[in-house]
Amino acid sequence: MQDRTTQRDYWLCQLAGWGGMAAIGLLSSSQSNSEEALQFALAKTFCMATGFGLSHLWRWQLKRHNWLAGSTLPFGVLLAGLSLLAAAQTGFLLLADLLFRGGALVRDPTVGVADYSMLVVLWLLAFGAWTLCYAVALTRRRARNAELARLELEVSAKDAELRALQFQVNPHFFFNSLNSIRSLVHEDAQAASHALGQLAGMMRQRLQAGQADTITLAEELAAVSAYLGIEKLRFDERLVVAMDVDPALVDTRLPPMVVQTLVENAVKHGVERMVAPCQVQISARLGDDGLVRVEVRNQGRLAANSNSTRLGLANAVRRLALQCGPQAGCKLEEEEGWVRAIATLPQGAA
Repeated sequence: MQDRTTQRDYWLCQLAGWGGMAAIGLLSSSQSNSEEALQFALAKTFCMATGFGLSHLWRWQLKRHNWLAGSTLPFGVLLAGLSLLAAAQTGFLLLADLLFRGGALVRDPTVGVADYSMLVVLWLLAFGAWTLCYAVALTRRRARNAELARLELEVSAKDAELRALQFQVNPHFFFNSLNSIRSLVHEDAQAASHALGQLAGMMRQRLQAGQADTITLAEELAAVSAYLGIEKLRFDERLVVAMDVDPALVDTRLPPMVVQTLVENAVKHGVERMVAPCQVQISARLGDDGLVRVEVRNQGRLAANSNSTRLGLANAVRRLALQCGPQAGCKLEEEEGWVRAIATLPQGAA
């Protein structure tokens, strides 16, 4: 498609350039009668047609020998080629004068060698200008192609990084769930069986979500609720869950497993470490700045050596930035006995 567009633009420029020169020549002429005007028009058209053909042949030579492709231009070769073009075009001009005007220019006693030399110089300048325009267009096209290739490479690298981050999250989530179910096997076989069914459904949903770059907040929270259902079987009254989500935000799109990662950290570093009941609160609100804030809070404190929490947070930060832009992010903070993980993203994130 791009090659066809380039060819189309080239031919349009050729027709416009040489056609414009012919039109200017015809409009600037002052012939005494209609017959002379017709003869001059035919000669001028013939001359512009030969210029069109010579410039196209010159383009073929430039492409064939890659004279404009290198960082150093072969000025000597280009000057020799342009000189040959100018001499040939001057010859075609004299031929047109002979064919259509009976050699009026050749028979004119006021026209001498200096005038013919000036014609060669003028055509040299014309073909030089044509070559310069072609070189500029070629350079711009190569720069555009290089930019497109760079953008495609960036998109591919971004996609690969997102997939790699997703694969980091899924095993972590899976093994956390298995550990939760393992603790139930000897205590309550029926509950363990129910939890396995929930886990199977969750993994099926995650495999489907993994095919998309983003999912809706509603889909993410459904998976979170299933996960917390499994953990509720394990911790019973020790896990107290509260969810407060603005219904207007359920269609907000975000990378899969972002909220899931924050909830897992809240359970692992909050509920698991407490003997008394521990609250995990999930909320989603639209801020005054137009950004959606999804917050996961749990009772407790930030441990000084909570490396896994920091890794999960770094994963969420990177995925949000890659998928939702520079406005998106995630932070972890402690406030009056609560650990807060806050994910921020644009409402129209896609």
